[in-house]
Amino acid sequence: MTTLVLATDGSDYSIAAAKFLHTAKLVPAGGKVHVVHVSTPLTGRAASLVGAKAVEEWHAQESAEAIDPVLKVLLDLGIEAEAHPLVGHAPREIAEYAKKVDAQMIVLGAHGRGVLLDAVIGSVAGRVLSMAKCPVLLVK
Repeated sequence: MTTLVLATDGSDYSIAAAKFLHTAKLVPAGGKVHVVHVSTPLTGRAASLVGAKAVEEWHAQESAEAIDPVLKVLLDLGIEAEAHPLVGHAPREIAEYAKKVDAQMIVLGAHGRGVLLDAVIGSVAGRVLSMAKCPVLLVK
């Protein structure tokens, strides 16, 4: 069975990546797409001020807003998909999740901000490329 991980940040680029999976016929019959979103953890002090339950609800809401539109596109296109909200450092969590499910590929929508801006603020896609044990497809 083909297993793909599609990482979403809730942007239109993630929706484009989901549509590309269908257009390029990258998910064969019986294949599955794991749609992941990684929320940034709150610092200890901030988390303690609002409480564990509020933090958990915030992470769930943030992930649902990023995952649900992508999941809907995939399911509407007849692609088997499931949601996986995660919390942590996005590149590491994406790469580790892909390894955990033995993914054949990680797919990300690429923002394409440019080399200079990515050098200054960093690129999740670039870091996933360096950490992943499987191929990574960037969809612009």
